[in-house]
Amino acid sequence: MATLTVTISESVTLNDKARGSENTLTITSISQVSERIATIGTAELSLIKFGSANDAGQFRDDKVEYLRLTNLSAANTVTLRVLGTSEEYFVKLEAGGSYILTNNKMDANAAGSQSVSLANIEEIKAVASASPTDVEIFVAQNNT
Repeated sequence: MATLTVTISESVTLNDKARGSENTLTITSISQVSERIATIGTAELSLIKFGSANDAGQFRDDKVEYLRLTNLSAANTVTLRVLGTSEEYFVKLEAGGSYILTNNKMDANAAGSQSVSLANIEEIKAVASASPTDVEIFVAQNNT
């Protein structure tokens, strides 16, 4: 087993005063990682699927501990579509931006209900705003 350490750091000088912070997340018992770069075009593409078993391009619902998608473009945006069984939501990744999850649970409700019912994410799709854009995908799992 391995330990994944994720560090997020912000640093800015505003009015001659240093601002920012650093936060570290440590996830133990990582037994599998998947890391790849996918080229996203202007037609929607399936990036990641979740299910009851590890399979080609699919990760187990209950085993994902950390997921990061990073837009590697210096200019283009990427829109992520996060799909559940009957719901979906969208996330816009600016050039250089990242989207991070520490599980695969989601809820979306267009009616504005105050009730939250988290369920498994079924799939994440992506589409680029302009020319083909590279997205880095990093997934860490505990398959024990």
